[in-house]
Amino acid sequence: GKTFRPIFIKKILDSDGNLIEENLPFFYPKKVPDPKGEQVLSPQTAYLMTYLLEGVVQHGTGWKARALKRPVAAKTGTTDQFIDAWFIGYTPEFITGVWVGFDDEKSLGENETGARAASPIWVTFMSKILKDKPVHDFSIPEGVEFAKIDPRTGQFGTGSETFLECFKEGTGPAQEVKTQLRTTADFFKYDFNLSAKTQ
Repeated sequence: GKTFRPIFIKKILDSDGNLIEENLPFFYPKKVPDPKGEQVLSPQTAYLMTYLLEGVVQHGTGWKARALKRPVAAKTGTTDQFIDAWFIGYTPEFITGVWVGFDDEKSLGENETGARAASPIWVTFMSKILKDKPVHDFSIPEGVEFAKIDPRTGQFGTGSETFLECFKEGTGPAQEVKTQLRTTADFFKYDFNLSAKTQ
């Protein structure tokens, strides 16, 4: 739940070592901010988002990131007519984004989605920078709780098709709902590979 202001190019030197350009941090010459980042979301809210995005990798369109064999949270993205393909993902150590597209906004081609066009690039890059790095889990802050949820209703459930979901303490479903209340949104079914059929 912290924000950082990245600098993509620190400086440019020529072949003789002469400084051509230097990008100073946004705060220069003001007081340097906390290197640990500025807290903008509660740790609980940040973890809930991470847990959801881990689900995209484990059960949905971000499945190719499972090749890293470590915790990954990610989201695919595809614009209309397959003009842009995105894959943004992170581990406890690194975050990386990949965009695939043309500079004249033409289509990449049928079915060139974020999962198909962008995620393989992301996986290849991350596998190199994470090589030989120890595997860490995302830390779970105090103030969150877990419950089994029926994907058809979004309510507490006990059947074989339930999945584990996390909530801020006191905000989870209060009781089991045995009758369907509503159908699941199409985008949710797609990202988490859930059947469009209801019972």
